[in-house]
Amino acid sequence: MGLPTAAARAFDTKVVSAAHTQLAFSSALDDGAFTAAGAAEWVAASRHELRANRCVALPTETVYGLAANALDARAVQAIYAAKGRPSDNPLIVHVSSMRMLRALYHLPAGAAGSPLPFLGTANAALEGARLQAQLLQAEADDRARGGDGVWPEIPRVYHAAIRRFWPGALTLVLPRPPCIPMQVLGGHGVTVAVRFPSHPVARAAISACGLPLAAPSANTSGRP
Repeated sequence: MGLPTAAARAFDTKVVSAAHTQLAFSSALDDGAFTAAGAAEWVAASRHELRANRCVALPTETVYGLAANALDARAVQAIYAAKGRPSDNPLIVHVSSMRMLRALYHLPAGAAGSPLPFLGTANAALEGARLQAQLLQAEADDRARGGDGVWPEIPRVYHAAIRRFWPGALTLVLPRPPCIPMQVLGGHGVTVAVRFPSHPVARAAISACGLPLAAPSANTSGRP
């Protein structure tokens, strides 16, 4: 039996335009670092809201999404409440780089505590020396087993599809990292759906906050 549908709630909103921002990413896949030229108030605004575990609506290559910190159960529950979405209906986790996706498999359960991690860029001041060492060790261990050391945390069967279709509107179903709360999965299952959006605003917002974002479409559940 499914869990009850949360009643949709009204929220105060602020619209910040990203129309006049030019974004450039340092890497097509592996690193989420980027530069922003032009009006970029929305970058700081979205970073602040998302790291405070509040919801932000973002454009993607398919629809507008209602996004929140995928590491925090309360932030995820806020998505369900805002949409009036059945809480047993799983959400997709969005990342801004392969580095961010890889990092999820090295974080413990409850990683949304204080201080929040900052994931997705090869910047020791943000990412932390411990996580950087774990990523490097995973690569070395994979090479020692005869692998190529590329994305060792991700099942190799997905690598060709990732190179061809990411960033983009391809969702992969992967083993759930321990740091992703069960609320993202709708309370059941051992896998999680992951997407790497190609829309530059969505990718920049994810990278700027340094967190994976759970995000369904931004409409009220059951309505266009």
